[in-house]
This record gives sequence, structure tokens and C-alpha cells, in this order.
Amino acid sequence: MLSDLKTKPEVNDQEVNPSNHESELETLPKSRRAKLKASIWDTWDKSPRERKLVQKVDWWLLSYACTAYFIKSLDQSNTSNAYISGMKEALDLKGNDLNYLTTYWNIGYIVGQVPSQLILTKIRPSIWLPALELLWSILVMALASAKNAKTIFALRFFIGLFEASAYPGIITLLGNWYTPQELAKRSAIFQASSSAANMFSGYLQAALYSGMDGRAGLSAWQWLFIFDGILGIPIALYGFWAIPDSPSDSRTRWLSEEDTKYAEQRMEAVGRAPAAKLTWRTFLDVFRSWPVWLFSTVFIAHVCGLRIYSYFNVWLKSTGKYTVEQVNVIPSAGYGLQIIFTLLYAWTSDYLQMRWPVIVFACVPALVGTIILSVWPAHNTAAMMAGWLLTYVETGAGIVFTSWVSETCGFSAEHRIVVIGVMEAVAFTFNAWVPLLAYNSSQAPRFKIGYQIAAMFFAFELVMTLGIAVIEKRWPARNLVKPRESLDV
Repeated sequence: MLSDLKTKPEVNDQEVNPSNHESELETLPKSRRAKLKASIWDTWDKSPRERKLVQKVDWWLLSYACTAYFIKSLDQSNTSNAYISGMKEALDLKGNDLNYLTTYWNIGYIVGQVPSQLILTKIRPSIWLPALELLWSILVMALASAKNAKTIFALRFFIGLFEASAYPGIITLLGNWYTPQELAKRSAIFQASSSAANMFSGYLQAALYSGMDGRAGLSAWQWLFIFDGILGIPIALYGFWAIPDSPSDSRTRWLSEEDTKYAEQRMEAVGRAPAAKLTWRTFLDVFRSWPVWLFSTVFIAHVCGLRIYSYFNVWLKSTGKYTVEQVNVIPSAGYGLQIIFTLLYAWTSDYLQMRWPVIVFACVPALVGTIILSVWPAHNTAAMMAGWLLTYVETGAGIVFTSWVSETCGFSAEHRIVVIGVMEAVAFTFNAWVPLLAYNSSQAPRFKIGYQIAAMFFAFELVMTLGIAVIEKRWPARNLVKPRESLDV
């Protein structure tokens, strides 16, 4: 049955253990040209059977992942665009309220992260994720009816709570179905959907500001949230059909029983273990090994550093040189850079079969950008523009991190679920309070210490990435885990 697989994927020193009565995967040498071609899109060099399976998963799972994350990211970007397009004045927001909008969302997101990941071990993702998305869509539309700051803060908390399942849940799903040669590219496309949403949000707000402002007694910023919520409902309904859960227990109708067995064998071939019972031993193993601590620490730096570019439109507005439409549209150039570099990072890391060099490279332009902003050459608009745009370039490193975690913890589905959940929760815990100190919106657009702190985060991320690469080579995570024998949680 495995004879259709022509190449044997390799994952961070993990051994391949073929299932009983199955032939070992054949390893065929690849030319540099073939390797480059496969790194760009891997289905070109697969057998017909494997190509058909991967294309099915691409069509259903990846399409859901991208559209679901697109709409979530659209909401996050919409909040900032709505703030500068009339919401601030309509709700009498002042001082640090722009940061509080994100802080309350972050609190809900943090509270929901780990519980949602644990629930995914008990409830099928094909039920849990779309159900939360339906609730999320209703609350996003409710933002249009907010009359004061307290109401919108409360709504942002619950929106974050229901959104907490999306990113780590989808990353876990992708890790269930894709091999290391396939994962980074798909994850990059998934991440790029967020950048596309941020780009689209600016154009949408500009269009609504000029065409819908005042329609049905609603302002353009209110229409922005209504459109976002309406779009989320069909995507949630699609998720009930499209999400395949995992190869070992999939019940989806678009995969045959033979497909799921073959998919399960593909994961076994690269050392990706199927889900087992979650036990207290699992938590002990997770928290006494280095991945959860080091990946969480470096991801804090990544998330907090990236926060800087969300203030680009605030700076544009402060210059007085641009119209409301232009302030909404100009940042789309940064999101375009995000899409390009996210895909380049994925292709490069797949070609190299290493994640850490790409992350190190990604930190450099962002570090240069924050140094420019720290100097603050306000008289030089071109330099300021370059500084802001360079901070967008590092975003794609985040998806390389999650691919790295999926491979490092591929020996245990439970480890992957818990580590990704903890990593996200811890990073956004810091993201909830650090901006209140570093980027006090009452100081905008020139923060006293914000730009220097962002530069520090990117520099720390670079150094930590190098350190993790050394530690992983010296102490592989799978060697630190003891056999699972404990009571169920």
C-alpha cells in the first residue's frame, strides 16, 4: 500500500517506523532542480495516488483554513481601520482606548487558547471550530450596535474568546495531514490569507467610507463590522463539511476509507504519531522538556515585535498629508510584502529542510526597520515609510515557527496540541499588556520607548532562534519523553 509513495520524507532526526506488513518507503535521490521544484509545490513529484489525496486535502481543508483565517484577520484589521474612520469620535474613545480594544480581545484570546486545544482532543474539530465561528460572527456584527467604550470592550473580549480556537486549531489540523515537505507551504498560504485580509480591509473601509457612510442610518465603520460578520456565517457552515479531523478518525464524506488509511500511513512514515489519550503524564512530559519553554519564549518576542506595524496608519493620519481613504489604503503595501515574504520563507525552508535559518533572516529587515523608527527621521518621509514597511517583512516567520514546532513534537499529537496552545497563549498574554506600556496611544505616533522595545524583541528573537537550533540538535525532544503510563485527565 505504501509503494505509491516515491520518496521518504525526513523530519528532524525522527525515525521512520513502517506499519506491520507494509513495505518501507523507498528513498530516491533527487537532483537539485527536482528538489527546488518540489519545494515550490510538492505534488508535482508525487505518485498519482498520493497526488490525488493531497489535492483533496488541499481543496477542502486548506480552502477552509484560508477563508476562516481571512475573515478573522479581517476583523482584527477592521478594528484599527474603524478607529481612524469615525469610531473614535462616535464612541468618544480617548487616551489609551485603542490599545484597550486589543487588550480586551487578547484577554479573551488568552483565556480560550489552551482550553480550546484540550477540547479538540475530546470534541471533533469539524464540530468545535465551526460552532465557535458561528458565535464569533454574531458578536462581530453586534459591534456595529455598540454605543460606548464599555460595550465594545466587552464584545471584543468575547470575540477573542471565540476566536481563540482558530489559529492553533487550524495549525494542529494542518499538522495532522501534511508531511514536513508539505507543511510549511500550506501553512504559508494559510498565513498569507491573514495578510490578504489586512490588505483587503483597508480597501473595504475606503470603499465603505465613500459609498456606504450614512446608509440606513449607519456609519461606514459600522458597515465594516456587519459585512465581516455576514461573511463569517457561510464559512462556518462550510467548515462542518470541509474539516476532516485527523487521518485516524476522520468521518468526512469526501475521503474514502482507503484514503484515510493511506493518509494515516503517510503520517506514520514521517514519525507523526496519531492522537492518543491525554494523560497527566503528557502534561508532565511537556513541561519538563525544552520545546514548550523555549518556543513560547521566542514566540513572545515574535508576537510583541510585530505589534509595531499596527500603528502605521496612526502615523499616516498624524502627518496630515493623507485623506481618510489614503490612510486606509497605503498600509496595503506592507501586507503585500507580508504575502510575498511569507511564501518565500516557506519555499526556502522547505528547500533547505531547515526552519531556523529562515527565521534568523526574517528578523534582520524588521530589526533595521525598527532602528529607523527609533531614530525617527520625521523630516524624511521616504525613510519613515521604509522603516514602517520593513517591520511587515518578519510576519511570515511565525508560520515557520509553528511548522518547526509540529516537526519537533511530531512524535506525539498531544505534545503538538499542548505546545502550540501554550505557545500562543503565553505570547498573547504578553501582547495584552506590553503595548499598554510601550505603545501608549496617547503618545502616538512617536512613542517614547515603543520603537526601541520592538527592535529589542526582534534582536532577542534572532538570538533565541539560533539557541534553539543548537539545543534541538544536541537534545532532540523525542529523546526526553518517557513512555506514556498514567491516569487519564
